Amino acid sequence: MTGQPFLKLEGIVKTWGEARALDGISLAFARGEMVAVIGRSGAGKSTLLNVINRLIDPDGGTMTCAGRDVLALRGRDLRDWRRGTAMVFQRFNLVARLTVLTNVMTGRLATRPLIPSLLGLFTDEDRARAIEALVALDMGEQALKRADALSGGQQQRVAIARALVQEPQIILADEPVASLDPRNSEAVMDALARINRENGITVLCNLHSVALAQKYCTRAVALARGRVVFDGPTSALTGPVLEQVYGTADLTAIEEAA
Repeated sequence: MTGQPFLKLEGIVKTWGEARALDGISLAFARGEMVAVIGRSGAGKSTLLNVINRLIDPDGGTMTCAGRDVLALRGRDLRDWRRGTAMVFQRFNLVARLTVLTNVMTGRLATRPLIPSLLGLFTDEDRARAIEALVALDMGEQALKRADALSGGQQQRVAIARALVQEPQIILADEPVASLDPRNSEAVMDALARINRENGITVLCNLHSVALAQKYCTRAVALARGRVVFDGPTSALTGPVLEQVYGTADLTAIEEAA
């Protein structure tokens, strides 16, 4: 990590039955970092992002952001935290029958009063922000199309635009390219990298591809059996480190296992 800690986790534990999905995770992230989170399937990557977003609560440990106790947040403060830590999922979670523009505007609902949010009412400002986000992601021309008329890579960029209009401090991308072909994967990663670079938003990205981690991120955090086994520059993801994380240094085998 470079710079002062912005988001800090200490001793985070999450248990599912007898299994520890997270086993004493301690990590610190600087504001504006783009970090790859890597590891085999079941290593705890998704659980880590869900804990950060407070979609699930840990069984132990502490988490602070800019000195604020995140785990103590309740009610409106918790809703504001979740809005500020926008999630991007492998499954795009778009409403197929709605237009691209409307799907993106749903990212604004958390900023609206309760009744307009329940009715799905949007303001001119919401529309302007949604269009701005789509244009930034080279999706402006698709705004009035139904979401299900788009390719997978386009749908994921729409999901990123929806996250962007939440005005987040952090974007948590959980395997955002796992279901995409190489060309669309690079388009989505290009979009996340541009948001990180131009908006200064911290991006934590679970990736199954070591090659993509090395291309787009300067830092990687590797998990194995719920523990941090590597935290350092992606340039150091070489044979011995990969053997420790995945049990093999064969990149083809790693992508199949992750």
